[in-house]
Amino acid sequence: FPVTILVEQNIFKNLVTAMEALINFHITSPRAKALALTKLEEVYMWIGKGIRDDQIVRNGSAELQEGRTNS
Repeated sequence: FPVTILVEQNIFKNLVTAMEALINFHITSPRAKALALTKLEEVYMWIGKGIRDDQIVRNGSAELQEGRTNS
């Protein structure tokens, strides 16, 4: 079934937010926590890029978000 981009983004955002909460609660080592949160930020960034790239393929362009360029 087709999922709108906004719904798709919200699903991933909720999953990443839940993972962040779990990391903050269960990981006590400051270094391990920092590394895990950094990797989680990378995951979220690449998911966003993938969604945007798919949107460009489907529509020929993507809505620009504040602070972004089409490069």
